[in-house]
Amino acid sequence: MENQEKKVKKEFDSQPAVISEEKRQKKLKLRKKLKYGSLATTVTVIFVAVVVLVNVVVSLLGNRFPDLVLDLTTSNVYEIGEETLDYIKNLDQDVEIAISVDESNFTTDKYNKMISETIAKYQGYSDHISVTYFDTTKDPDILSKYQQLYPGTIQAGQIIVTNGTRIKVFNCETDMFEVDQQSYQYYQYGMLSFSDCITGFKGEQTLTSAIMNVTDSNPKAVGMIATSNGSVIFAQTQAYANDPNTYAFYAIENLLDENGYDVERLDIITDELDTEKYDILLLPAPANDLTMDSINKLQDFLYNDGNLGKQLIYIADYTQSSTPNLDGFLKEWNIQVDYSAVIDENSGTNQEVNILLSQANNRSFIAPIVTVTDDEDYTGNLSNASLPIVAPMARPIETLNSNNGRVVTPLLTSSDTSYCSPLSPKEYTIDEDTDESITTENAETEPATQAETTETQTTTSFDAASAEHGANTVMAIGKNQQSTGDSLIESNVIVMGSMSMMDINLVQNTAYNNAEYFIGLLNSVCGKEDSIVIASKDLSQTSITATQAQLKMIRTVVVFVIPAVVVVIGIVVAIRRRYR
Repeated sequence: MENQEKKVKKEFDSQPAVISEEKRQKKLKLRKKLKYGSLATTVTVIFVAVVVLVNVVVSLLGNRFPDLVLDLTTSNVYEIGEETLDYIKNLDQDVEIAISVDESNFTTDKYNKMISETIAKYQGYSDHISVTYFDTTKDPDILSKYQQLYPGTIQAGQIIVTNGTRIKVFNCETDMFEVDQQSYQYYQYGMLSFSDCITGFKGEQTLTSAIMNVTDSNPKAVGMIATSNGSVIFAQTQAYANDPNTYAFYAIENLLDENGYDVERLDIITDELDTEKYDILLLPAPANDLTMDSINKLQDFLYNDGNLGKQLIYIADYTQSSTPNLDGFLKEWNIQVDYSAVIDENSGTNQEVNILLSQANNRSFIAPIVTVTDDEDYTGNLSNASLPIVAPMARPIETLNSNNGRVVTPLLTSSDTSYCSPLSPKEYTIDEDTDESITTENAETEPATQAETTETQTTTSFDAASAEHGANTVMAIGKNQQSTGDSLIESNVIVMGSMSMMDINLVQNTAYNNAEYFIGLLNSVCGKEDSIVIASKDLSQTSITATQAQLKMIRTVVVFVIPAVVVVIGIVVAIRRRYR
């Protein structure tokens, strides 16, 4: 009995020890869980913090060193050209770029994001460029600062570029993007969204030209003679929406504006050709002859009270009627524009190209390739002289012999295999039902106007095979130089044989040198700093491509860097577990 009691007592006394051991094991397991759980949590937190930090650092580095950011878009939308880089890296003036929209609202749209990313790159490449976002209603002081420099009204959704004294203001939609004009009309009526109209991004083109404009120490002003007594001065040969001369006029206007020229439209009859205000006048293929009063205004402008220093750009065209007054004016400059078209059908020597112009239905057109003069003063400073300059339907320009001291230099000439096909001057009659019609008793003083067009055909037969072949000038410059002591002053008349040479499809196409030559020549003649002709970025392509350098970098990161990091982490973990 006693032994039984001792046995029970012994078992009873041993129970607390068992319970204590179980508790200890549970505590050890709990402590282990807490230890490794805390470690996992800590590692997770650290990993997330590192990822965030890396993103912040990469973002800062991308802003500070834009070359580190890869652009994998098909058209390199976010890339900045070498010419732009050279210019902004050497910028020695402070420039402000302001966007009149709150930044958080502006960057929510993917197209606005293109603008903001491009502007950020400009800022990253130059310490002289600052960027500001502001709300026109919440930040009236900022708005007032810019408004004092701008004669118009600054509204929300605009981009402002200024150096503190000069200013350029652009709309985010039409000035930063190429749009399909027909689709844009539907957009204005609310039938399409703006994204449906976009065909290209011209942010670099707009921003670079604006910076060059506001920092230009020698700005030049161009008066574009657009109307005559309120009527369009150049011939509109088709429906307005498809008229090639209209497209060419807009292309020239935009090209000048985008390359740092201050452009203003003028009326040859009602406006003053102010020599104090304008350095250059542009006369785009008047449909009808100019009045003698208008001719005298051109002569006075070029004479400039004996100071000369002025430029006139006259563009002839096959769409013009007979212009005896204008022809007489050109004769005084030893220049004559023949009424024919330069043709070069010798495709075997690659002297012509098939191009697409803004004609009705966008039909293709055969145009001769022309050669730039070897005169070093008028080469246009082309960055790639191998690209062609074409002269569709250009009228040939002849040099007249005279002892008046004025010198004519051919600028662009066709090949020796070209010939001239005769044209007949167009006849423009006044439509009595249009508001553009005007009446006058004397035809000699009647300003240019047209409402409907009647094209007359060549009355004589022409055989191209027997035509005289030889080089023909399609662009020339007439110089009036005078010596004033140690200096030489000069006024010039530049004559171009065709409006189609500045067709919008040629000006915006970097496969041709038409636009770059025009701007380069004008810069040389005016003594203006060379501008940069930048092509728009095509947004119609959606596939992603990369350069060989970009592919090599991506391949290195994916094939070597990432696996190496994983291996190192694995080795560290294995060693820690072994010696734990």
